[in-house]
Amino acid sequence: MLNLSDLTIHIKPYYNIRYNEVNQHIGVDQAAEQFREIFYTSVKRRLRSDVTVGSSLSGGLDSSLVVCIIDELKKGTAQKQNTFSAVFPGFKKDERKYMDYVIAKTNVEPHFVTPTDESMIADLQKVCWHQEEPFGSASIYVQYRVMQLAKEHQVTVLLDGQGADELLAGYHGYYTQYFAELKSGNPSKYQSELNSYHELMQGNQINPNQHQGIANKVKQAALRHIPKIRERYEDYKQLTKPFFHKDFYSSFANKSLPNIYDFNSLQEALYHSTFSRGLQELLRYADRNSMAHSREVRLPFLSHELVDFLFTLPSSFKIHQGWTKWIMRHSFNQIMPPEITWRKDKIGYEPPQKSWMDPPKIHENTVTAKESIIQMGILSPKVLNRKIESEESNISRGNNWRLLMCGHLLES
Repeated sequence: MLNLSDLTIHIKPYYNIRYNEVNQHIGVDQAAEQFREIFYTSVKRRLRSDVTVGSSLSGGLDSSLVVCIIDELKKGTAQKQNTFSAVFPGFKKDERKYMDYVIAKTNVEPHFVTPTDESMIADLQKVCWHQEEPFGSASIYVQYRVMQLAKEHQVTVLLDGQGADELLAGYHGYYTQYFAELKSGNPSKYQSELNSYHELMQGNQINPNQHQGIANKVKQAALRHIPKIRERYEDYKQLTKPFFHKDFYSSFANKSLPNIYDFNSLQEALYHSTFSRGLQELLRYADRNSMAHSREVRLPFLSHELVDFLFTLPSSFKIHQGWTKWIMRHSFNQIMPPEITWRKDKIGYEPPQKSWMDPPKIHENTVTAKESIIQMGILSPKVLNRKIESEESNISRGNNWRLLMCGHLLES
């Protein structure tokens, strides 16, 4: 806001919510009815267009719901929905079978793309140019290719499921806040919910149980001390096995450590992810990738009416008996295939990044990136002697993907 009398500028958010104002009296059936009504309205509005509208389909709960709702809305018409997906045959975390469940249930025209290590090498410079900042994994490249696929089929607008994880506690990391909230406020329910979680997650090879054993107990007890412990550990690593140039490290070490957040409730954690950090980065990546191909992405879960409503629901409607996004699963149980509705694993758009980093060309590019960053006085020259190891998209122990990104951004 600009004050014309003294030309001072005051910056304030144009939209916010009070995440502590929770409706503890709403019933499950009432919440489900409201959820369905608001979400159907949101999807209808985002289908308004004078150009062709399609959908992203990852095989996960969120994008599958969007596709199934659109299919419901199009019943009785001659219109066929176009879906766009990335698949990775032979990869453990390929979600093609889940996409097929949705495709079999709906009247869609599916389109698939299979990004590879070779295509990534060919396209990486272009993706970096459009993103204009480093990105943490190859999943951003996969999204870029899905948008390209939509352009190839002349579909201008895509509906996508982004935002549901942050609003409905879809990431498995949210169990930590939920269990902590119950432990302090409702100990008897805490034990019941924890037992249900352990039982549900048995045999889950994708998301192993992180809430058991002595290691978890130590982590929870030391949570408030982690920032200081992390700082000391980074100092020790830099001293014994330097990664950064000593002058650079002394100047920026205390500013570069990631924040460790100790939330008092699940609602607080979801609010932080939605309004402060997490969702905003993902939306930026998607916006850059879609605009790189002149596509528009619309997000039904981020209707402000739906966001307002979901933040009034108790935490137990979001995580219940071990299930994430429980009220969403309950509300739309009849719409989606049961194999989707009651999926208990969470993959999150993950490509086979580890194998993609194996080719000699990627190793050469990583070495070149190291040399450039060393010349800038950021890395220690000793880093050149370290073996380059391939990394999965959710693991970055050797920082090789990050170094590769920095090298490409220096060139772009």
